[in-house]
Formats: sequence, structure tokens, C-alpha cells
Amino acid sequence: MLQYLFHILVFALAVLLTARIVPGIKVRSFGSAIVFAIVLGLLDTLLYGILVAISFPLVFLSLGLFLLVINGFLWWLADKLVSGVKIEGFGWTILAAAVTTLLNWLFLWVIR
Repeated sequence: MLQYLFHILVFALAVLLTARIVPGIKVRSFGSAIVFAIVLGLLDTLLYGILVAISFPLVFLSLGLFLLVINGFLWWLADKLVSGVKIEGFGWTILAAAVTTLLNWLFLWVIR
């Protein structure tokens, strides 16, 4: 449980940093980033596997690049559910998902 909480905090930090890097994303506060991380984690747990299974031919044909679109869709959905995070367009959503994934990976790699 403590490890899960730690991952949420690291992801929230990555979301805040992404908001500074990507011009199309706005995060009101660290609390909003934490709520966004929790909602995105729940959506990821509930929907990611189903969406990958449904779109497997596209994922296969694109050599996995369609996974960015799936992540972007989950980000868009979380954006609609959390009022403290605003993303201006789907292109920014995909870019924000990619940048946050890289930052989250980098933070966890450095910490370990």
C-alpha cells in the first residue's frame, strides 16, 4: 500500500513537471495532480487492457505506437473527470502522456 502511494506521488510530480514543459496542459495545484494521478490509475487499471485487446490489430500494425493513442484517450477521459487539470487538445494529450511516462520512468529509475 505504501509503495502504491509513493508511485502516485511520483506520478503527480511528473504531471506537474509535464505541465511546465507542455504548453497545452494546465494543472491548478499539487492536490489536483494527485487526484488526477489517482483517477488515471483507476482508469488505467479498469480500461487499458480492454482497449488494447479491442485495438490489438492497430497496435500490432503500428508496432505499438497506437498505445500512445490509447494512453492519450485515458488522459483525455481523466481530464474530463478532474476539474483541476485542463488539456487543450488531443494532440497535447498524447504528448503529455508520453512526456509524463518518460518523466515517471526517469524519477523511479533515479530513486531506485
